[in-house]
Amino acid sequence: MATIKDIAKITGCSVMTVSRALNNPELVKKETLDRIMEAVESTGYVQNRVARSLIKGCTYNICVYIPASLDATESFVAQTISSIGERLGVLGYSLSLRRKISMDDNFDGIIAAGLNIEDEDEFEKISASKPAVLYGNSERFNNWVDVNNYRGVYKMTEYIISKGHSKIAYMGMDFHAHYVAQRKQGFLDAMRAAGLEVPFGYVVSADNSEQAGFDACVRLLAAAEPTAIVCATDLIAVGCIHALQRRNVKIPAQIAVSGFDGFGIENTVFPKLTTVRQPLYDVGIRLADAVVDSINGRPLKHGIYIEPEIKAGESV
Repeated sequence: MATIKDIAKITGCSVMTVSRALNNPELVKKETLDRIMEAVESTGYVQNRVARSLIKGCTYNICVYIPASLDATESFVAQTISSIGERLGVLGYSLSLRRKISMDDNFDGIIAAGLNIEDEDEFEKISASKPAVLYGNSERFNNWVDVNNYRGVYKMTEYIISKGHSKIAYMGMDFHAHYVAQRKQGFLDAMRAAGLEVPFGYVVSADNSEQAGFDACVRLLAAAEPTAIVCATDLIAVGCIHALQRRNVKIPAQIAVSGFDGFGIENTVFPKLTTVRQPLYDVGIRLADAVVDSINGRPLKHGIYIEPEIKAGESV
């Protein structure tokens, strides 16, 4: 097993500098810190957390809160936890997944994901006493990281318009959260910027499931005749595709369909779904860095948006 002396030898730094980088990274030059952390990762060096805790009065444990309403087996949860945990491990921290947001003292900081607007009051109380980072944007906090949901749907709507569509419908989510409203607004603004109308009945909402997407598509087609449907999530889009296929509608020749997420389900349907891919790995890295920086007295001065990208499939 590698020791701190091994890290010092590999990097050409003194043992004291390596120790400082591991325990007080803010005091080490970035190029030196990067070199040391690369050696730590390549050798699999693990610090004695018990000793560190006694010295610094820290637990070196980060609480990651994801509400019980999100299934732990969902791709969003699994990929988010994986990327956060991987980065925290490199930074010398462990991760504890919590399904109930609380003021537990057995962690140094908290990352909260999947909050609805009503949860923000409790998160604000915790962030007043603990370093806390939110996965999701909010005007009430500066310490947040999020995918730019507005830009993602805006760009997808532009993309569909560029394919010659003008009668475009939107299937949103029936959930009270900022990102839900932002995705819908991205669609409406892109349509407005292109000088296109969104007639009554061309915007519907559904729970985030294939069955709900199927049912919402049936309701939509009873009131509207779109040539393209922009969906707020991939699950809703898959349900929409199945409803169209049940009616023998050719995709995308008769009606184009797009989604949002890119967690893998887009590859399991026919035709393959064109979607907005969320860069969950990048988000997880930035969340882990942000909470550790906050613990070390360097909280974000403003939130960080990470741009999603269009993943072209066969459905548009």
